[in-house]
Amino acid sequence: MTQTFTLRRDVAAQHVDVAPGGEIVLRGKLVCSTDASVIDAATTTWPAGAPGGASVDSGGLVDLEQGGFHMTSRDPATHEVHAIATGDPAPACALAGVEAPCLPLRLLPLARSRLQTAQELGSCLHGGITVEVRDAVLPPVAPAAVPYVQGAAVLLGASVLASIGWVVQRRRARSPFGRLLDLAKRTRAKLRAADPVVAAPLVPAVEAALGALKRRRVDAASTEGKRVAEVLRRVELRLDASAVEARAGREQQAADELVREIESALEAVDEVDGARRGGA
Repeated sequence: MTQTFTLRRDVAAQHVDVAPGGEIVLRGKLVCSTDASVIDAATTTWPAGAPGGASVDSGGLVDLEQGGFHMTSRDPATHEVHAIATGDPAPACALAGVEAPCLPLRLLPLARSRLQTAQELGSCLHGGITVEVRDAVLPPVAPAAVPYVQGAAVLLGASVLASIGWVVQRRRARSPFGRLLDLAKRTRAKLRAADPVVAAPLVPAVEAALGALKRRRVDAASTEGKRVAEVLRRVELRLDASAVEARAGREQQAADELVREIESALEAVDEVDGARRGGA
């Protein structure tokens, strides 16, 4: 049996009645009337007219990880997000005084990125997001349906194996090796999107570090592994700072162009006024 409800925006967090391993699907979007940005559960899509141009940010309306969920997929085009309840501690739920798992809202961080208050952002948002909770309870089966149930059992077994694989993969990702490997991959991905001048001297070093990790030449839990992690974090911070500077530069360029246009218009008005006074 599937339950569906609308995500509330008048509370800090909303409890979801789902057991660990259960899946939820969030569908829908909110559109801000002031800047035309589109916010769904896990992403923010900026229009072409926004400072820095069209882009998609990874932060959406809901902080799934802090609410006790692990996001398995998201689609910024269809605005559909799938997540699984982990059963892990959910700090945001505890902070809001809500039973875990829950769906904590990110209105404050989203508002701050726009230099607004949460109330101002909330007033510009129009639309809605629905939450679908998928229940794994199976109804009684008629004898004639046994062959179909057997097929479903095979699929269910495959699903269980996939869930076990996901748990194993998740535990590996939480290990020192998994965290270090994720850091290296994340840094490499940021290098690919970075300014070529900044990325050129860093790419070979990061690729070498990633190769050494995959070959287990460095123990992630050792002192040397921690040194590698520290260097990669420094690279990531440098890339993040470079990206912020680049975006600020694009915003400044856009602002300069607007200012020049307005100043040109004002000069034209002054010339017209001067001509009128001279004619008088």
